[in-house]
Amino acid sequence: MLASQMTPRMAAPSCQPQPAGAQLRANTFQSGRKMAVRARKGLKASPGKLCISAAAATMVESKPKTDLTLIPGGKGKAVRMNKGDTIKIINTHGTQVVDFWAFSTEEWGKEIMSMHHTRNALQKSTPQAGDKLYTASMKPIMTFLEQTGPGCHDTTAAACSYGLYVLQIGEEAAKEHDSCTNNLYNGLKELGMELTEDPRYGYYTPAPFNLWMNVADKPDTSGYIWVMPPSEQKAGDYCIFRAEQDLVAAMSACPWDLGNMNGPGGKPMDCHFQVFGA
Repeated sequence: MLASQMTPRMAAPSCQPQPAGAQLRANTFQSGRKMAVRARKGLKASPGKLCISAAAATMVESKPKTDLTLIPGGKGKAVRMNKGDTIKIINTHGTQVVDFWAFSTEEWGKEIMSMHHTRNALQKSTPQAGDKLYTASMKPIMTFLEQTGPGCHDTTAAACSYGLYVLQIGEEAAKEHDSCTNNLYNGLKELGMELTEDPRYGYYTPAPFNLWMNVADKPDTSGYIWVMPPSEQKAGDYCIFRAEQDLVAAMSACPWDLGNMNGPGGKPMDCHFQVFGA
C-alpha cells in the first residue's frame, strides 16, 4: 500500500464536497487547527470553508503518524496504533466495503475486537458513532468517534475466504481470487505478526466490522435471505475510530465481485486511511 496524494474532504454530511488533491490536503491541515478551535467553541465554519465537527477537532490538531495510505481495491493493510491514537478510514469512491479488525498488542492473540460481544455489550446489532467496540472479555478496544453519510454497517457477515469462493465459483477459480481473510493475514505478516501460533485454533479469522456493508433480510419461502445492495455512501465519506488499547488495526477493501455489494458491476475500489497521534 503506497502513500497517496489524494485526500477526500473532512466534512460533515451537510457540507459541500471538497475537491480532492494536494491543495485540499494542504488546506486541511493549514486551516484545521483554526476550525478545531471554532468547533470546540460551538462556532460554525464560515461560508465556503472546510467544515469540521467537534468530535474530529482533537484529531485534526493531533500530529499525523502516517501519510494518507492507499488500500488498493481487493487488497488489505494493517497498521500499529498506540492507545489514544485515532484512525480515519476513507471510502474514497463511496461504494467500497471495508472489513475492519483490531487486535490488542498488550495480549496478542487473546484480546481481539469481537462483533458478537460488541452486540451484547451495546444491546444493538450495529455500532454507530459514539459507541465502543469490545473484545470477548468485554474490554473496550476501539471507540467509534465519527462518521459521515448514512453509516450503514454490518456485524454479521464473516470475512470472505477461499472456502467461500469455492462454494460460489468453484475450486479452480477460487485459487485465483483474493479474499478478506488472506488480506488480513498478509497485512499482519507485513508487520511481522501472526494471529496465533497455537495449533488448537488453526486458521481462524475473527468476524470483522464490515464498514459500509449494506446487509438486509428479505422474506423468502425458506425464511429470510440476505440481500446486499450497494451502500448509499458518497465519495470521501469516512469513519474515525480511537484506539483504547495498544493495538494493530487491519483493513481489507473487500474483493467480493459476485454482485453489486461494492457498487454497480461489483469492481473493488481503492480506499485510504490515516493514523493520528494522541
